[in-house]
Amino acid sequence: MSKFKAIEVRPSGGKNIAEVFWEDGHVSRFHTIWLRCNCRCSVCCRTIVGQALVERSKLSCQLLVSEATIHDEGAKINFKLAPETDHVTVMTSDWLRSACYCDACISEMLDEREMKFHLPSESQLPVAEFEQLDTDKGMFEFIGKVFDRGFVVVKNVPRENGAVVQAGKKMAPIIETIYGTIFDVFDNQSTENVANTAIGLPFHMDQCAYEAAPGIQLLHAIEFDDVVEGGNSLLVDMFHVIDILRKQSPDDFRVLSRVPIAYATIDYNRRDPAHVIHRKPIILLDYDDKVVGYSWNPGTEQTLRVHEDDVEPFYRAYVKLQKLIDDPKNQFKFRLRSGDMLVLHNRRMAHSRDAYKTNGGHRRLQGTYVNIEDLRSKYVVLGRKLNRPVVAPKIGNCSSI
Repeated sequence: MSKFKAIEVRPSGGKNIAEVFWEDGHVSRFHTIWLRCNCRCSVCCRTIVGQALVERSKLSCQLLVSEATIHDEGAKINFKLAPETDHVTVMTSDWLRSACYCDACISEMLDEREMKFHLPSESQLPVAEFEQLDTDKGMFEFIGKVFDRGFVVVKNVPRENGAVVQAGKKMAPIIETIYGTIFDVFDNQSTENVANTAIGLPFHMDQCAYEAAPGIQLLHAIEFDDVVEGGNSLLVDMFHVIDILRKQSPDDFRVLSRVPIAYATIDYNRRDPAHVIHRKPIILLDYDDKVVGYSWNPGTEQTLRVHEDDVEPFYRAYVKLQKLIDDPKNQFKFRLRSGDMLVLHNRRMAHSRDAYKTNGGHRRLQGTYVNIEDLRSKYVVLGRKLNRPVVAPKIGNCSSI
């Protein structure tokens, strides 16, 4: 049974637009070329992923509505589009209404995918049990919490080398970077990476130098002895502080969404020499002017090289955003315990660490990354399987949907 019913169709705009009036009072406007390209008839509608059955290069961009008829008590609409004479464009009402591109429907589509912000002062630490990852229900609820809160601390993970990779594989495919598929984080006086020292770390996104930074980071505390002083985890929701900047200083927000800076890992002396570099704005916007991504890593930023008129505006805006990041009220702060695993939304949350002293104890973490698109796919698929359907959330991958 059709959820939506069309009650009237009228040509508009010189007949190159069809206005569809719906039983619930909504009115949609569809361009004729759009209707033809998206025809749902048995010849045009793909049935296999990857099919492209409408030869668009052969279509006229001057199509006009010559006839529109409603069938099956409003559940289907047939369009005849001149000058075509040998084709009827078919639309089911449910599909057509779901694809309405009026401003209100696009806003609804984007709003239901938006991130919800949680104030550190009003939020409890999001946690999950490791055994939860072994059931569909547990995994579904765990992933939902990761996307909602931006991070989750998984408790009681086996304190074994490589356990972080095995945990990651339960979630989504492992991503390999210049640091391999698994990396250790402990004080070995490294000159390759500041994370392998005991000094504090600036807030940052991991792997900004890549065109697409890894989406989900896992950090497993194999050893974190009670005698270790410091070493606390700190997180900031970058989408939240960017939203604050946009409201408080819209001009500075625009500067950081326009002026690029490069990030790089260039080291020919490391065990596996690397030259990875990428130039992009700190704030990424999409067609609808929505924030869809960010980059932030003062430790891998390169020298700013932009047009002269942009230098001072960039640094003024940068300082304002830095102050929001450094404001304690925007920071989540907690201490991992041995056996804890931090699952972090790297494309949303900038992370940091206090300096620490081992005092004769040990602090050793192992980390890996998993693919965020595959994790979101699992979330949606599990929702359908469990009869708990969800909308695919925005995940900071340069897209609002």
